[in-house]
Amino acid sequence: MNKLLVTIALLLSSSVYAATPTPDELCDGWANKAKQYMEVRQNGTPIHEAMKMTIGNYSRGLMLRAFDEPVAARAEEKLSIIKTFSGIIKTECLENHKDMN
Repeated sequence: MNKLLVTIALLLSSSVYAATPTPDELCDGWANKAKQYMEVRQNGTPIHEAMKMTIGNYSRGLMLRAFDEPVAARAEEKLSIIKTFSGIIKTECLENHKDMN
């Protein structure tokens, strides 16, 4: 019985463990979120609807930054704005997490 309890405890504790993401993984995630948020902005979604998609202060701030940008008229401009915004967020994130390497 004791062996069974120890085995169960070990299995449960090992399944809870999650690896800490590297700065690249973390910043890729935020860059992807920035891309999604800017797509929402460029598609003309009202800000009150867009804010419902956010969770947490950082996400809300990121969405507000996306809404600081104007909506482009042409599809090519929209794609450029989306790509640029995503790149800026990734660069800022990497700069803020450079000590994690």
